[in-house]
Amino acid sequence: MDREQVLKALPSDDEFRAAPNHGKKEFTERFIRAALDQLDIEDREPDRWEADNLASALGHLLTDWYLAAITATEKALTPTNERADPDSWARSDDTVTKRALRDGLEYLAGKAAKNG
Repeated sequence: MDREQVLKALPSDDEFRAAPNHGKKEFTERFIRAALDQLDIEDREPDRWEADNLASALGHLLTDWYLAAITATEKALTPTNERADPDSWARSDDTVTKRALRDGLEYLAGKAAKNG
């Protein structure tokens, strides 16, 4: 996945920290969406590494752990040659699909952020 292209969707650290919760949620959603959009650009489904980390990011987003969601998304962007045991991360029949990840993101995008 083109890591540099996806990272452009991240706000600065100061901008993120200064944002209210709804802003942090929107920044996080935009970052996860950028990763999924990059898969569309590359015309492929996520491998298991990417899918597992993006699914984890959605779980963190559900619980309003925005920095954890961003971290999991960043981890999904790890190049294949920098992963431990890269051959073990190939897609399999039970690897979550891009469509399922996108559906989950859109579901969460419709939920209000907690106050704070």
